[in-house]
Amino acid sequence: MVVTAVTAFSQRYPTEELLQWRSSIMQQKDKTMTAMDLSVLKDATLYWWDGEVVLQMMGSGEDDNELLMYNVAANTLCYTIKATGATGTDESRGLTISLYKMGDTYLMVEREDGKVYNILTQVTVEQPVWNFIDLHDMLDGIYTSSDEKQYLFGLPEMFEGVDEETRDPGLFDTIHEQRDEVADYSFLIQYGMGRMSHGGAYANTEGIEQPGAGGSGALMGPMEWGFNLTDEGLEGKVIHDEPTVDHMPSITEEFTLKKTQSPYKGVDGIWAFASVRPLNRQMLTHFPKEILRLMRNEIFARHGERFTSDQAIQDYFDRQPWYKASSRPTPLTALEKLNVSLIKSIEDHIKAMEFEISNFNFEN
Repeated sequence: MVVTAVTAFSQRYPTEELLQWRSSIMQQKDKTMTAMDLSVLKDATLYWWDGEVVLQMMGSGEDDNELLMYNVAANTLCYTIKATGATGTDESRGLTISLYKMGDTYLMVEREDGKVYNILTQVTVEQPVWNFIDLHDMLDGIYTSSDEKQYLFGLPEMFEGVDEETRDPGLFDTIHEQRDEVADYSFLIQYGMGRMSHGGAYANTEGIEQPGAGGSGALMGPMEWGFNLTDEGLEGKVIHDEPTVDHMPSITEEFTLKKTQSPYKGVDGIWAFASVRPLNRQMLTHFPKEILRLMRNEIFARHGERFTSDQAIQDYFDRQPWYKASSRPTPLTALEKLNVSLIKSIEDHIKAMEFEISNFNFEN
């Protein structure tokens, strides 16, 4: 999309933190994971991202074997981990806890009935930007429309060969509200808040200037997109923009975008983030089970795996220009194995819920 009448400001976004995060995960994605004793955390005050909130771990509680997990924003105790050597338990949620070190970062893995339930990543409390980072890790990339126009999700410096005209949507945020016109979309994003008009004032048929126009130098409101995820990228439509902006697609027009480049150099695929960073449960709830299945198998496909037992999956990856099947696939990294386990557990959870609903007796 090319916005010809405005300049978009991105200073309000945590650009530096996003770049630092991307650099860090690319350096550590291939590291081995070492199981650690939870006792190493007893005298430490660490911060963790669970996909929803930043948690502060403090030890100890009523005894030396308790680790307390506080919600930093709300300053409330969330739960207590009873640590016994290499494992711990959160009795309130029925989870077991394991600690791993990957490069310079600690990871806590929560398991329910032996299956990975969630992955918590050690973070710094000085960076309360993790919802923003997760959103961009899920969606960033270069996308192409059916008429060969390019769309940039993320920062230009993260990609190769970005056309000078390709800048939208760039950096963006989630819209946290429910409206009737966006009920059918999994993602709602907005960007361009504070754009400045470079054009003359726009007058409608009644000669009344439109809001946000006002001639050169007028501040404009954000542009809003609603979309769903597909096996090739995104589909959705523009929900709102200022009436003076000349852009494609036009307001209310539906569009389909195919992802053609990931922001992670050397890591191909639509869901490349699943091979470079620890996932979390909240991120994956945005994806339907059909996409989760492809995401999980894409991890194996990047290593040259052949899908001889599933022709539909094999046909899908045969259509991907980056896929190269091998008779000797390379092994998954420790991080990829962990992410595969989390994705599979969420797939199984969705299937179990669907089975339960389909067999529910609505009769009294």
